[in-house]
Amino acid sequence: MIEKVKRTITKYGLLKNDEKIVIGLSGGPDSTALTVALGRLAPALGAQLVVAHFNHSLRGRESDEDEGFAARLAEKMKLTFVSRKMDVQPVPKGVSPEDFYRQQRYRFFDETARSNHAGKVALGHNMQDQAETVLLHLLRGSGLEGLKGIMPLRDGKYIRPLLEVSREEIIKFLTESGIAYRRDSSNESSVHARNKIRLELLPYLKKEFNPKIDETLAQMAEILREENELIRACTAKALKSTCIKRQRNRILLNVEYMNLLPVALQRRVLKELLETFAIQKNGITFLHVNSVGQLMQGPESGRKICLPFGIEARREYESLILERTKGYAKQTEFEYVIDIPGAVYVKERNLTVSLRLTRRDEIDLSAGNKNYFDLDKIMPPLVLRNRRNGDWFHPLGMTGRQKLKDFFIDHKIPQQKRNEIILLVDRQSVLWIEHMRLSDQVKITPKTKKFLELEII
Repeated sequence: MIEKVKRTITKYGLLKNDEKIVIGLSGGPDSTALTVALGRLAPALGAQLVVAHFNHSLRGRESDEDEGFAARLAEKMKLTFVSRKMDVQPVPKGVSPEDFYRQQRYRFFDETARSNHAGKVALGHNMQDQAETVLLHLLRGSGLEGLKGIMPLRDGKYIRPLLEVSREEIIKFLTESGIAYRRDSSNESSVHARNKIRLELLPYLKKEFNPKIDETLAQMAEILREENELIRACTAKALKSTCIKRQRNRILLNVEYMNLLPVALQRRVLKELLETFAIQKNGITFLHVNSVGQLMQGPESGRKICLPFGIEARREYESLILERTKGYAKQTEFEYVIDIPGAVYVKERNLTVSLRLTRRDEIDLSAGNKNYFDLDKIMPPLVLRNRRNGDWFHPLGMTGRQKLKDFFIDHKIPQQKRNEIILLVDRQSVLWIEHMRLSDQVKITPKTKKFLELEII
């Protein structure tokens, strides 16, 4: 198994020499084997290892015992150990529990990596996890983006050195090495789709069709990853064509040019263009893309279809026009009260905003998805919403306040986009404008004692 891990690291360029790595150790067989394997390979790689354990507190005593096991293993291997116990809290509306807990876990890994100056976070996904992911996406009708499965390297940070190692090889390695591991009883429940695939579908496929189905699906995922990268490169090139013209609120496509493209490339181009107008990236489906593609077939002019998010697609002679309708700017208002600490899923934007207390030494100003406030200057309750008539704002670094409408005009925000932007407001004024500006009234100073972190997930 160690040699397979080494080959995977080399094959995908997962690690550089003398790199610091955070290992996500749950205590299960996969993460335990990963920790031991990287521990044995570390001298040759010149790697420094930090073990990180996130206690979800979902299984009571079992969760605490998992943490104790992880701490003892790290101590035995003479590795730095970091852990965090999550407070049991309600899952935000519209977010699945699995996604919410994963977000919390990854946030912890990211923070641990930053505080320990680590460039990589190693996770224990194996070949069976890859097979489960591919089957799950296949059953949901996914295209190449889903069927490519789990990436060996994601975002230049998260690495999966066990991705080409089977579960059987992992158990054999641990057994022969005399290394204990923990079992998560929740993995034996068939309530969740992934568990049902693991416990029922994969064993059936192995028995009735292919004893090596895990390996077969993992190989397929690798092939599709490579083919997907090729299509992505071709899509990027096509999008730069002068036959695709982008204007302020609409996109014009030359039908003759589009019909010369292979169908697969047509769909990718249309999907990417439609998503520029969509609030939720996953809100544009194959059916939407296919419907727009049909507008390009035949000589008829004047046909049009209406799509989600106020998007209109219409055929005008030799042009296909994609346009956000003006009426969509008048979308329904949204408003969510958010606690400290707390997290809220904003369904209109398909994202989660979280608030938590932090310390000065934990502040990461380089993180583009985080903002920091002086808590003592805030007047709760706090609300996440879109704009309202009469909103005003005190832009950071400026004296005096400004109407939000004027602020948007100064920053050339299109009318259609203004109602989509999330604001954080207290009883007095707007405190934060999504991806734009913090209020000067709540900025952090050397005198700040209580720090509030806002993170977009």
